Amino acid sequence: MNTAFESQNSIIADGINYEYICIKSNDDSKPTLLFLHGFPSSFYCWRHQIEYFSKQGYGCLAPNLMGYGKTYSPLDVNEYKTKSMVQHLIALLEHLNLNKVIVLGHDWGVRPAIGFVLYHPERTLGLVLFNIGYRPPAWLDFDQVIQRTRQIFGYELFGYWEFFNSDDAAKIIEDNADRFLDLFYTSDPALWKTDLAPLGKVREWVTNKKPTTRASYLTDKDNEVMHQCLTEGMQPKLNWYKSILINIDWDDEKHHDSKIKQPVLYIGGTKDYVCIPKLYASQSQHITDLKSVELETSHWTMEENPESVNHEVETWIKHII
Repeated sequence: MNTAFESQNSIIADGINYEYICIKSNDDSKPTLLFLHGFPSSFYCWRHQIEYFSKQGYGCLAPNLMGYGKTYSPLDVNEYKTKSMVQHLIALLEHLNLNKVIVLGHDWGVRPAIGFVLYHPERTLGLVLFNIGYRPPAWLDFDQVIQRTRQIFGYELFGYWEFFNSDDAAKIIEDNADRFLDLFYTSDPALWKTDLAPLGKVREWVTNKKPTTRASYLTDKDNEVMHQCLTEGMQPKLNWYKSILINIDWDDEKHHDSKIKQPVLYIGGTKDYVCIPKLYASQSQHITDLKSVELETSHWTMEENPESVNHEVETWIKHII
């Protein structure tokens, strides 16, 4: 990332610190883009977008979310409510004197991105979803999800969640960070079908130290940043999974209006073998204004093909603003 993009830290509520990158726009006609990263990333995963869109005059705000970097990282899984995360983001906007934003979420960042739009539509100009599309709030029956995805796709798409929910997962990942990153950022996306998604396979991969090559679009600097992200503490990051498995958001969301009325751009990856675009084929029923794009990428779309991503996002922005 450009060295000019230095992170800042702010206390946005009592005892709640957020680390973020903020580049304000000097052009009133250009909105601010709020970038929300996923797992096991950080705000660094948006480096190509921040560099591009800031040069085009857009405001860019990319926080490290709960559990990452110097941001508030509680060990208590009960603090990982989407509603709380959204309130943190609103407090951060207030702190920076920012009003309406376009929210962009990737992977787990889609969770607070959607929550932001549903809880505070008045602060949102539009929503961009990367790799994970929109599904209305629903009670999660994990065993049923495992069974159905195995029946439909031939393997359990989210079997690795079981490992992430185990008591020893954080230490195993920290102690084997490079093997873990080899699998998550493999040069062969199809490996996810055999060695990441199915039940028990991540634990087997990491502890047996299987060899593979990492994706070529990652630089030595990229790998260094990701390694540091893992070894600085995994348990808070895994709490994103644990909180969903206990349906932590259900009481807040079960009576919520689930229709998204803001414009939405969905960008999926045809080589993403966990967040398969087919899973979100029905999202248009719940979104008033949806544009869908599929790129020939794996799960890490913004990093793997930043030129196409930036083009699609900017074209869409110009259409909705």
